[in-house]
Amino acid sequence: MLGEALIDVETAQRAIDGSPFGRWWGYQVEELGAGYARVLLPFQPNFERPGGVLQGGCAMTLADVAFWIAGMTVTGEDLSALTLQMSSSFLRPALLGDLRSEAKILRAGRRILYGEASVLDTKGNLLTHHVITYMRPDAAGS
Repeated sequence: MLGEALIDVETAQRAIDGSPFGRWWGYQVEELGAGYARVLLPFQPNFERPGGVLQGGCAMTLADVAFWIAGMTVTGEDLSALTLQMSSSFLRPALLGDLRSEAKILRAGRRILYGEASVLDTKGNLLTHHVITYMRPDAAGS
C-alpha cells in the first residue's frame, strides 16, 4: 500500500495552472489518491481533426499530465519530474467531447516512477492506454 497522497487536489491544480501548457490546455484535477490521479481535459474546438474526432495528441498529453500528478501524490510536489518513456495504444477514435484520464503509479523508486494511464470519453469508453516511465532528475542527490 502506498499510504496517503502527499498532495491535495488544490496543490495539484496549482502545479498545472502554474505551467504555461496547463493554462492553454485547461486541465482540471478531479481526484487524487496515493499513486493515483484523475484529470479532465475539457473539449476545445481546436482539438478537432478532420473527420469529427479529436487529435491523438490530446489523449497523450492528458495521460502524461495525469501521470505527472499521480507521481506527485507519492513524491510530494515535484515539478522537475519528466517523461522518460511513453508507449501509447489507441483503441478507438475519440469523438468530440471531454476526455478523462486515470493514472496509476505501479512502482515508485527514488528516481524512477513507472505506471500506466488510460483515457476515457464521457461515456466511459476506453480510448487509449499508456505505459509511462518518469524520471526525477532532482532526486539524484537524495
